[in-house]
Amino acid sequence: MTEKVFIARNYRSKFDAAGKAKMDCETILENNGWRNIGFRQTWIANSLLGTIISALGVTWGLLRLKRHAYLCLQYPFNKFYRYCLWGAKIKKCTVVTLVHDVKSLKGKYKFSQDEVDLLGQSEQLIVHNASMAKWFKQQFISSQLFQIEAFDYLHTPKLTIDKAPINFDKVRIVFAGNMGSKRSFLYDLDTLPESNYAMTLYGVGFYPNSVKKQTGSVLDYKGAFPADEIIDRIDGDFGLVWYGESIDSCDGLTGQYLQYNNPHKLSLYVLCGMPIIIWDKAAMADFVVKNGIGFTVSSLRELPEKMQSLTIEDMQRFKDNVAKIKCKMEAGKFLEQSLNLAVHGKSD
Repeated sequence: MTEKVFIARNYRSKFDAAGKAKMDCETILENNGWRNIGFRQTWIANSLLGTIISALGVTWGLLRLKRHAYLCLQYPFNKFYRYCLWGAKIKKCTVVTLVHDVKSLKGKYKFSQDEVDLLGQSEQLIVHNASMAKWFKQQFISSQLFQIEAFDYLHTPKLTIDKAPINFDKVRIVFAGNMGSKRSFLYDLDTLPESNYAMTLYGVGFYPNSVKKQTGSVLDYKGAFPADEIIDRIDGDFGLVWYGESIDSCDGLTGQYLQYNNPHKLSLYVLCGMPIIIWDKAAMADFVVKNGIGFTVSSLRELPEKMQSLTIEDMQRFKDNVAKIKCKMEAGKFLEQSLNLAVHGKSD
């Protein structure tokens, strides 16, 4: 029987949101019978020491890698992805790469044939969704493609707060994460007609002086919390997936990337039990609609009318469907499902 293995790495912090998805993936791999052949997962903040530990752990893993094994890699893997591919090729292993980010699609980087060629050395790629898979096919990549659909989110509660039931006179729409620049779309929400919702904000990058209504603003800033604590702090009714400086569409580099990627923010909201509001051109819009876990908008100017027309039945249906997806995410089922398809070679 072919051995299924992966190589754990060092992360800057156990509580760093940037590494959360990759750390969860390592745990899910292990829970599904994949063996870690490197050092154990560590969380050392010192950049130099962390790099040294990762380098030694990868080298140790490649030395232990058996011929014809099945190796799962995560991309990007800083300086070590190419090194791992080299070691796997020598041992004639099959490589499945779980793709977290593609620099060529993030906008701030120019298209890189080198990156496409590098990823193409992996026999199989697990990409985010159909939009990202289509893009890879357009690059004539020969790897088998699989879709994860949504990123899982593993969580052990750290604290418990009393969460308020929905009030249809003031529905709370949550935005969690980095709020961007002083020209963020958030500050223009005060220019929309008053309605039955408030925007509850958690995270960094909030500029009080940019708020257009110093009295009666729709914005309600709750503060910033550690990555391992924020999920237990959030109290709201909907989660908003939107980026950029415009309320009319998701603009800029992050808006462009939203057409291809699965934002981890969506998984965070689902784990909080909240239905989703998302840009209708986002790659995950289809997932939201198909699973009945929220609704899409082409512009945030639609929010006042959408929220006024929201019914108790709508909300209950959304919440019931969110609960089903939450069960899958917190059990690591999305990655498990895509790995099983890859192992059996059943691509789309």
